[in-house]
Amino acid sequence: MGFVLLFGTLRREFERDMRSSVVEQRAADEIMVSVYGQLLASYQQLQNPSDRNRERFDSLGQIAYTHLRQYLFQPMAIEPRLQVETIKELHETLEVDAHRAFDLVRRGEADAARVHISDMESRAARLEREMGRFVALRERERAQRHDDQVSSLQRWVAGLALLVVALAVYALWSVHVVKDRVVRPLVQLSDASVQLGTGDLSARIPPQRHEELATVARSFNEMAVRMQAARAEVEAHNRELGGALHDLREAQQNLVQQEKMGAIGVMLAGLAHELNNPLAGVLGSAEIIEHELGAHADPAVRLTVKEVVQPLVAEARRAADLVRNLLQFSRKANPDLHVVNLKAAIDVAAGLRAFAFAQAGKALAIGVPDDLYVEAEAQRLEHVTLNIMSNALDAMRGGTGTTLFVRAGAVEPGWVTLSFVDDGPGFGNPERVFDPFYTTKAAGAGTGLGLTLVHRFVTEAGGTIHVTNAALGGASVTIRLRAAAAPSPAAAVTTAVPLRTTPRPVPVARPERTVLVVDDELALRNIQRRFLAKLGVRVHVAADGAEAKAILLREHCDVVVTDIRMPGEMDGIALYHWIEQAQPDLAERCLFVSGDLADWDEGSVLRTHPERFISKPFNRADYLARVGAVLDRQAAAD
Repeated sequence: MGFVLLFGTLRREFERDMRSSVVEQRAADEIMVSVYGQLLASYQQLQNPSDRNRERFDSLGQIAYTHLRQYLFQPMAIEPRLQVETIKELHETLEVDAHRAFDLVRRGEADAARVHISDMESRAARLEREMGRFVALRERERAQRHDDQVSSLQRWVAGLALLVVALAVYALWSVHVVKDRVVRPLVQLSDASVQLGTGDLSARIPPQRHEELATVARSFNEMAVRMQAARAEVEAHNRELGGALHDLREAQQNLVQQEKMGAIGVMLAGLAHELNNPLAGVLGSAEIIEHELGAHADPAVRLTVKEVVQPLVAEARRAADLVRNLLQFSRKANPDLHVVNLKAAIDVAAGLRAFAFAQAGKALAIGVPDDLYVEAEAQRLEHVTLNIMSNALDAMRGGTGTTLFVRAGAVEPGWVTLSFVDDGPGFGNPERVFDPFYTTKAAGAGTGLGLTLVHRFVTEAGGTIHVTNAALGGASVTIRLRAAAAPSPAAAVTTAVPLRTTPRPVPVARPERTVLVVDDELALRNIQRRFLAKLGVRVHVAADGAEAKAILLREHCDVVVTDIRMPGEMDGIALYHWIEQAQPDLAERCLFVSGDLADWDEGSVLRTHPERFISKPFNRADYLARVGAVLDRQAAAD
């Protein structure tokens, strides 16, 4: 039986080798057909340039590459594997020459392209020779394995013969042992007792012929069975206790981690709110100095503004971005999802980054259909897209890479897949990109919260995100979002205010206009007063809602700019509600200042009119643009 099983195994291995040989030969033929097809496509491109020739070239190259990958997963010796690498390098070199030739043809340099195509011919011929050598090496390897199998079969035949002889000798010896009917049971009882004493509870005494010995054997075996059952029960209890202890420890660790993250979130939210006011004061003061002294007649003053004040403005804005990210990181999930046109959201982010890509000499290729709709929060979706585009541009700036490809499609029912693929250096550590505060950028160039927020926003929308390094180099980010039905023509698709927009020119208001600034921070009241002086308006300031109410009762104001969070019984929202009741016309000209979007209560005016929100810390241009827009509307109404 052993000989038959061994022979069957060797036969199956031989048949597998034969099938592998046929498959490899067929793959080699397909590779050469694809290579010569690529060569033909190159000649056709030289004679009659067309994008279809290039597409056919790339398609045939993909076929050849697929068959080459089949070789990479086959078990083989070092020499054939090195031969496969040589073939792969030759094919890659051939494709490089072809792409250069295609580019030269596109530029009208046909003679130079013909030289590259001539090089392709020689490489194709060499590739064919190397492929033949690979096939020969594989055949030689299989032949050697077949010889080894035959030698192994011979050794096994000899071993089986020796085993038969040994069994025959053992049978003769057993006949002699069977005769001893008294000594053997005693030896068995002694051995079983020793096994039981050492802890082997599986020890048993076989049935005996003699009545006395049979009774002893039954008693011994019953005792061993009871001991074995008792041990199994104890071990089962121990396993249950171990599992329960493990689960308890995991639950304890998860609870501690959740408590830590909750405490961190509360701490970050409070810290960010406290930092926004002094940051707004620093940024506003620095912008006032930059604006008023930037064109000073004294060159030394202008140099001081350039070397000291402008870096101060830049660093204050960077700190403001960090605070904004911390607030986003500490916010609770927002389940308010809408139907969003994916192309519109992508276009917003692409419009904001197109100039940066062009300035860096990089390309941004967008391939998103117009009729794809997803369930998401529009502004967060734009934030996600903008963040990924910015990361890709930063990576390609610092290393290799020329293009970021953005593609989308409904590849599976109920889901829309959005992919970002670049040809840059790729991720250094893809497993850690979503960790908070993890970044590979230089000091001061990143906060490490960007992709963490991206992951959070996507998961809160019920989607998934996956990052990896592309097979041919570069980074790949794939997002899956729940698909949504296209809205009816009468319905409006949710949109959001762009994350960054170019501020409108500062309008020139009429002198009689009056603006009321309400803020509990003296520095911020003074900064806003200085900002508004450029508009030529009269400015009233109030430290809280009660003081603002008193001013409004005795003075006419055209615009109210109020902080949301203020001490006292009347904060910014309460002041607005009072204005709605007492001066409803003025309610439409109220602007709100805050450092956190979480101040947007569900159903509040900020949900329906986000253009009335001024994010703290604000810059001079954005602030004046918002106030000027309200003054312009009032002037047009008058």
